[in-house]
Amino acid sequence: MGGAEGVSAAKGAGVAAKQPARPFKADDFKRALARATEGQGGPVRAARTVPPPQAAGAAAAADAAFRARIARAETGAARAGEGYGARNAASGALGRYQLTPQALRDLGWRDAGGGWTALAARQGVGSDAEFLANPVAQEAAMGAYLRRAEAQLNSNGSLSRSGGAVTGLDGTPVPLTEAGLVAAAHRRGAGSVARYLAHRGALSEAPLTASDRRAFAAVERRLRDFAELPYAVAARPGRGAPAA
Repeated sequence: MGGAEGVSAAKGAGVAAKQPARPFKADDFKRALARATEGQGGPVRAARTVPPPQAAGAAAAADAAFRARIARAETGAARAGEGYGARNAASGALGRYQLTPQALRDLGWRDAGGGWTALAARQGVGSDAEFLANPVAQEAAMGAYLRRAEAQLNSNGSLSRSGGAVTGLDGTPVPLTEAGLVAAAHRRGAGSVARYLAHRGALSEAPLTASDRRAFAAVERRLRDFAELPYAVAARPGRGAPAA
């Protein structure tokens, strides 16, 4: 994830649910998301413009729906604590959105030695256990990651393909939407998304390694599974370019 190759999906026995410090109430996710997007969200600059109230409300609703779908794909999210306490023992991915150690380093939340940084401390996180028990911090980290993924997809030209389609690995059309592209970047990284789009275009006859085929299949699944979701990239609350 982040600058690497995306978040490892929490599948099978690798993910062990860990109960947070207290039981979560049904509206905890909504509260956490609202608080996490109030100027928080990692090393990003403030938004350049403030959307009108109706646009902001629509963007917030789309953001919540997108995050909920990511959470279901990564952790099941129906488990105790809505997936916030999930840990993948194999990859080290943590929480509702299965953020990997590499992703958290890319965001500045962890250092090269694996320790939690001052940036994480400002969100009340100094250990894995504190991150798993803190929904607000997880939502803030996810917000920072999504903004970073959007910037990467924009930079490599993938986001401009939204509204089009490509021919999938099975020969059927694959729609390209903002939600699908960002979800695919969350799963396999923005670089893999760009390589997939290049292969399904002018390079469609180029042979694939087994590793590429697995990566492209994962990208394609996300593109299909998230195609119908709204995702107003420019209207995301707090969106901005990652800080240098």
